[in-house]
Amino acid sequence: MDKSDQFRFVSLLALELDNGDIALPSLPDVVMKIRRMLERDDCDFGRISQAVSIDPVLVSRLFVFANSAFYNRANVKIDTLDGAIGRLGFEVVRNAAMSLAMKQLYGSDKNDKSAKHLRAVWARGMKLSSMAFAIADTQPHLNSETAFLCGLMHEVGKLYILTKAEEFPEFLGNPQSLSLVLEEWNPQVSKCIIESWGFPDEVVESTDPETYQNHDIDTPTSLVDVIRVAKMLLDSNEQKLQVLFENDLSCQKLAMSDNSMSRVMDAYRAKLQTMQQSLA
Repeated sequence: MDKSDQFRFVSLLALELDNGDIALPSLPDVVMKIRRMLERDDCDFGRISQAVSIDPVLVSRLFVFANSAFYNRANVKIDTLDGAIGRLGFEVVRNAAMSLAMKQLYGSDKNDKSAKHLRAVWARGMKLSSMAFAIADTQPHLNSETAFLCGLMHEVGKLYILTKAEEFPEFLGNPQSLSLVLEEWNPQVSKCIIESWGFPDEVVESTDPETYQNHDIDTPTSLVDVIRVAKMLLDSNEQKLQVLFENDLSCQKLAMSDNSMSRVMDAYRAKLQTMQQSLA
């Protein structure tokens, strides 16, 4: 592929961003209903249960979640929808619905070349969301389920970019050029998509590198720090992590250390295994 093909693709992407034309297929109605309900002060069990009950695939997944080792510590089997929702809680139900919807989006492609990349991005999203959950769970003031959602959505821009790249077969077939564009443009595209889907500001901010640049030691620890550290843990070897723990601002704010790593990694592996098995 010559440089002109990459330039044409990037130019199209930039134009769509400028015009606000970045959009993925709408999320399923049940996901949007649950999200809107959770934003209301009068959110109640009955409404959530009614919204979930119309989607048999989601219902079946919730039973798997509720009876998994991660959520069923007492080994008491749940066999009713109300019981499953009661055990999991509203936010876990929302994230289960969102995870199922995202898996369907990543798996809907029929182009063999892009399908391989989409599977890799989806696998990365599962790891990042599970790691974000595990890190946030060590922080009493942070919501681990919201951290999971941030991780799940962090690279949704790559889904859009890969979908658009199908119109440029030579670009899609060039791993080096594709990787560069995915990494450079993912934050902007992800932010645009998450905003269009109406998720909270803290989820939007967690995708934006500029948010971190405005942080200092006095800035309260946030999900921006969690996502940053989650990516480091997934991408760095043990020797490099030791340097990061001592020098990186987000690591310092989250009190990351060799001592905390054991707990985080145990929680990460347990959460990831549950997600993979429950969505299989």
